[in-house]
Amino acid sequence: MKKRLIILSGLLIAIHVFGQTNESAEAGCDCPACLAKAAGETLPYVLPALQELNEKQGDHDHDAEEAGHDHAAEGAEDDPHAGHDHAAEEGEKEDPHAGHDHAAEEAAVDPHAGHDHAEGEVEGVAISAEMVEKIGLQIHEAESGTIARAAVFPAEIKLNRDRTANVSPRYASIVRQVFAEIGDTVKKGDILASLENRETMAVYPVAAPLDGIIISKDLSVGETAGEEKVLFEVANLSSVWADISIFPKYQHLVRKGMAVRFVAHDGHTARGKVKYISPIVSPETRTFTARCVLEGVKEDFTPGAFVRARINIETAHVAVRVEREAVQNMEGESVVFAPADPGFLPVVVELGLADDHSVEIKSGLKPGDSYVAAGAFALKAQMVTSGMDPHAGHGH
Repeated sequence: MKKRLIILSGLLIAIHVFGQTNESAEAGCDCPACLAKAAGETLPYVLPALQELNEKQGDHDHDAEEAGHDHAAEGAEDDPHAGHDHAAEEGEKEDPHAGHDHAAEEAAVDPHAGHDHAEGEVEGVAISAEMVEKIGLQIHEAESGTIARAAVFPAEIKLNRDRTANVSPRYASIVRQVFAEIGDTVKKGDILASLENRETMAVYPVAAPLDGIIISKDLSVGETAGEEKVLFEVANLSSVWADISIFPKYQHLVRKGMAVRFVAHDGHTARGKVKYISPIVSPETRTFTARCVLEGVKEDFTPGAFVRARINIETAHVAVRVEREAVQNMEGESVVFAPADPGFLPVVVELGLADDHSVEIKSGLKPGDSYVAAGAFALKAQMVTSGMDPHAGHGH
């Protein structure tokens, strides 16, 4: 009995000692299970049979997370535009001119902004009294009158046969000497050649029949020349014929005695009157010929030259006309100069009919308006050299 008590006592002591050792071991163990237990957490089950408990526990934890999760805040984090003022941003980005002062910008860009083009803004071309007298400046008033309507025709310059002469032998002769050549200017009576009569063997001279130029020569020393042979041709080129080709529709408008103005290829001019109108139509050109005699013309109107013939075929009455010299061209516009305070200003005008002396003004001047009739070219030159704007003082 005593032995049993001793054994029982030893077992109790061993059990007590073992229990303390196990608790101390659990308290000091650093395994995941002991650490989790000490922290009050529950580790997932790892045994295959207990996996469902993990899934249930995971579902429970996920529900708790979703219950306490702020989806509005999450949406705000995921959406980069959350809380962003799109109206303000679009207003700033899409409209580059928002708040921009277009009136001020246009005023800066437009070079004419605020510019007053009213007449009289800029001073006119001012010239001294001495210059006025030197250039012969004259001021007239615009008035009504007649303007001749002109037509232009082709014309050819020809020899004036009334001022041309041929030189021939008086007898059948032999040429002994020649004293003149083509192009020589001769006077009436100048000896041109010496001939010998074949029958009498007498030597006699041939002379120029009129003042002029030798335009042809057909003889040589020792040559036999009959009475019909033309040895020289002498022409007075200071007087020529101008044959004008008149188109059939103008046949009844062109009359004998009408004035004609001829213009050569280089711009030189000559004047004449219709002396003759052919009654027959040319079969080559199908035109009528009107002939003028031109006296004292220059070398531009030598025989063989083609020129233009301007004939005033009818007249018209116009409300305003000015002298041709008054109209000047500046930067492609027709202008006349009008007195201003001070000086003279160019006035743009619209032209109408024109003849050799006058030009019709369709707009820009009224009857009674003053303008520069003579000396306008000098005013134009003064304006160009001074760099003035030709539109200065011109109302837009």
